[in-house]
Amino acid sequence: VIDSNSMVNSIQGESRQHLKAHVSARCPGSLELVDALFWVSAASPNEELCETLESVTLIGADINALLNKENDPTGKRKRSMTIYDLACGHGLGGMLLAYRFPFINVICIDMEKRPCWTSYRAAFEKFGVKANKQDTSVTANLTLFRVGDIMSSEVFQPSNGDYLMCLHGCNELSPFVLSTGQSYKTGFAVMPCCLRDGMLGLTTSSSNNNWGIADDTARYSIQVGYLAGKFGVAKVAAISQCITNRFLIIIGDYWDDAREQSLDDETKP
Repeated sequence: VIDSNSMVNSIQGESRQHLKAHVSARCPGSLELVDALFWVSAASPNEELCETLESVTLIGADINALLNKENDPTGKRKRSMTIYDLACGHGLGGMLLAYRFPFINVICIDMEKRPCWTSYRAAFEKFGVKANKQDTSVTANLTLFRVGDIMSSEVFQPSNGDYLMCLHGCNELSPFVLSTGQSYKTGFAVMPCCLRDGMLGLTTSSSNNNWGIADDTARYSIQVGYLAGKFGVAKVAAISQCITNRFLIIIGDYWDDAREQSLDDETKP
């Protein structure tokens, strides 16, 4: 068993081979990503590789389902969608989605642009494959890293049909992203991190210790379930708890196709 807090570059020998095999299994048809991800680990050590990869695997499948012919018969959503990686940290999640969906614009937003962002992009350029020969780069659709507060409308304002991803948003960020998705009619995948007790209106601790829930996993799961229910979300997915103790992802879609059609009619001459 590999310690979930281990840096990729510190894992050697047989354990490293097991890790490579695991990453390869999560990149079917894109094994060049394995070389990219391990190459960059030397320049920018990252203990969140498996966590990000597992999460993006689930989220990518969800986006793919939203854009299939049954859910998007005219392909209009596919042509107009922007994927936002919110509070993106190192930005690997957004970069992986940009590589998987080269026809979709991807924007990463956080309060600062970490040095590892440059290393990740260099790795994708070195090992990745261009989706179209005329593209200027492997991740040409990863158009922007925006520095700023996602709670500011000047920094972040999605459109109907976009997709919002927030991995490990702390406390108020998770409900904010869900509320924004609801208001702007977007798809979303939110992986809450810290959810302060009582913040959502639900208390799981007791001041006199008569009834409080001491088990952190149980407390976290209850808070995430309550948050999902608060926004009428019917799907909560999970990655392995061996990777992280913040393992639940709230997934859903508020897209309003009728609203989109109405806006189109308004713009017609």
